[in-house]
Amino acid sequence: MPRDRISLQILFDKLPKFSERELNEAASNVSHSAPAFRYQLPKDTSVRGEGIAATDAHKVKLNFCDKKLDEQELAQINAHLRLVPDASAAIKMHNAYIDLSVEPNPEKPLQAYHLLTFLACMIAVRGGLAIANINGFTSFSAQQLLQLFGDDDWLDAIANMPPLFLFSGPVVHEFDDNPALWMRSYGNHLLGIPDLGTFIPPEIVQEYVPMTLQVFDNIMTYMIESGTQVEPGHTMETESVLIKVCEQQAKPDEFYFQSPTGLLRIEYTPRPGFVMPRFS
Repeated sequence: MPRDRISLQILFDKLPKFSERELNEAASNVSHSAPAFRYQLPKDTSVRGEGIAATDAHKVKLNFCDKKLDEQELAQINAHLRLVPDASAAIKMHNAYIDLSVEPNPEKPLQAYHLLTFLACMIAVRGGLAIANINGFTSFSAQQLLQLFGDDDWLDAIANMPPLFLFSGPVVHEFDDNPALWMRSYGNHLLGIPDLGTFIPPEIVQEYVPMTLQVFDNIMTYMIESGTQVEPGHTMETESVLIKVCEQQAKPDEFYFQSPTGLLRIEYTPRPGFVMPRFS
């Protein structure tokens, strides 16, 4: 997948059949402020083809593919599965997918993601196995993602998701010569901000992974909402941790330290008395 676009992939056992009318009805049933999409869909969406879903602000391209993702694309979303193991079985079952992409608007990247995610979830109701973000190195079981919405307005629920949740995937890298794990985001360049990374002591991974997700989300949300870029040397404070932003140099072969918009290394220290959360 091109690295310069905002895109999501819906994975299926086989491509589903649906129409413009069905999507419009579904949208009105799950959101009081559903986007007014104008569709140009293939006559039969269950075979290979292309389509468009447009609003006044964005145009989403739909590519219907009656085949599996290629090995490199699977490797990118599988890199996230150690943190989200529920999606692994769903991804292995897929034999087809629909790729949804939109040209990123530098001023409103999250709005484009919200629109894309809403459309992806409506389509995923029709037998979707997983929703993946290949450029963000992340993926989720479609069933579990849809269950998160419950009876809430889907568009509101999506807009309230932490940026790291679906839009930029955290991945853990292991090194042969370093006992620490390197946890980082991928795909932040599509949001117009640097990627983030931190070293995790392997003996306390259960405490550090959920805390790192929270720290990354706090920093990403701050940069996106304020329009302020965080630079090396900056410090930040929350109720639970003290955060220091550092520069992370990358050699040409160190892809795990590289990002199109740069990568910042985060060091954080829990405040005295704060108990780190754990995976249950």
